[in-house]
Amino acid sequence: MAIHLSGAYPLRALDRLIRDLAPLISLDHPTRVRVDLSRLVAVGPAALAVLTAVLARGRARGLYAPGSVLVMPSSRAVSNYLRRMDLLRQVLPETTHDEPFVRREAVGFRPCRAFASAQECAVVARDLAEALSELVETDEAARASIRICLDELAENVIQHAASPLGGFAAAQGWRRTRELEIAIVDLGIGIRASLTKNPRYADIDGDVTAIATALEPRVTATPERNSGIGLFVTRLLLRDNGGVLLLRSGSGEVYSGAEDGARETPIRFPGTLVALRARTDRPLDIRAVYGRLDDADDHEDNRDSAG
Repeated sequence: MAIHLSGAYPLRALDRLIRDLAPLISLDHPTRVRVDLSRLVAVGPAALAVLTAVLARGRARGLYAPGSVLVMPSSRAVSNYLRRMDLLRQVLPETTHDEPFVRREAVGFRPCRAFASAQECAVVARDLAEALSELVETDEAARASIRICLDELAENVIQHAASPLGGFAAAQGWRRTRELEIAIVDLGIGIRASLTKNPRYADIDGDVTAIATALEPRVTATPERNSGIGLFVTRLLLRDNGGVLLLRSGSGEVYSGAEDGARETPIRFPGTLVALRARTDRPLDIRAVYGRLDDADDHEDNRDSAG
């Protein structure tokens, strides 16, 4: 089996990435695999987390027969970037002793890392929040709230996704474009299957509807454990900032923030991807967000009373 990734895979090229990885995603028996990244030009955090998750799952399941190979990019800069973002540490840890560069302090980015426990969720959420605050103006209250939101997003993977490998997260900022992207990925059961565990959402029809529902306040598959405000608060924060929140699960894709949209995608994604893209030249203000959260709670209380 040969997998070829070429060109650039920014956030808006996830369809092409999932299509290119589809044979590997559906692999269910040991096979000699050649993953060729020689013509890779660029990859964003969301695409990197998806690639890492897919490669790591195949390795964990013993699906790579002897003779399987990962061909690194021909571009030295791209190859070193993937190493700095810890692709090899996650999927081929035995090859990381000969890195051809000196690692620098992670400022405005965080390498891709796996997490599979509540303790690891907290560490990942802290690191991602710190990466954000290194490039985006935030006050102390906003930083604390963002960390809580990211912690809830990471915990969703552990509590709801039923993914044996847990999740993968990465962050990258670009000073030239004044943007920062954070991605959290799992290859679990997806948002729709997770939400329908809660009897209140048992009749949800379709992945797009499930994702849109998950973006509403106080929506959770486990109301006894989770407040259900992480996605909603993050969505409003990014809207005020001029950024965007993108969710991909199953055949559904919903994005919200400075622009809003939803669509059925041609290729299913086996799990859930949450990507946050914030502008680094505008602040993140939590005060206005909580005002709207209170309004949303009042609306929900009134709707429940009317019912």
